[in-house]
Amino acid sequence: MDIASAASTYLTDSLELELGTEWCKPPCFSCAFDNRGGGKHFSGESYLSSGALKRLILNLDPLPTNFEEDTVELFGIQWVTETALVNSSRVLFNLFRQQLYNLETLLPASCDFGKISTLHCKADNIRRQCVTFLHYVKVFIVRFLTVQNTENHGPVHPYEVLEAQLPSLLVDELHGLLLYIGHLSELPNINPGAFISQNQIQVCLI
Repeated sequence: MDIASAASTYLTDSLELELGTEWCKPPCFSCAFDNRGGGKHFSGESYLSSGALKRLILNLDPLPTNFEEDTVELFGIQWVTETALVNSSRVLFNLFRQQLYNLETLLPASCDFGKISTLHCKADNIRRQCVTFLHYVKVFIVRFLTVQNTENHGPVHPYEVLEAQLPSLLVDELHGLLLYIGHLSELPNINPGAFISQNQIQVCLI
């Protein structure tokens, strides 16, 4: 069996893997293999193994078991799940950029090993907030965004006006985030946030 056919089979089997949990664990880009089947399978957290990639390709709800409540907590604030991205998109992306800045500036110039665990918890909390927001954006587009009929010349509700502007606004905001974060090739080769504590457990903050 060649690599292409193996990947195709694995993608087919992985489509429903995430659906059994109350909150789907966020997938990530990973080329690592785990120990299942003698280390011949992709990491369980990867887009391939979790089924996230195939759900996106098939235009399925990326997280069908998440964001089902009337409200959602994003960056410590409660929002109306079905309308937040339309009504408050600028505010949400500003909060997202603020969290990225908080993550970048979390590590002080000189760090005491005794504070590594606390800093790691803070960094992990920031990451989870950012990941939750990005997943919410994906789910909102698939589940709640309605394509407006441009030929309709009748009265238009103000929400529909904002909704029609959302696709171009998302492109601008996401492009702005890419410019803010920069290219992977521009990141330093040495990670200043990696430490080895006394018990030899490596903790990466950034």
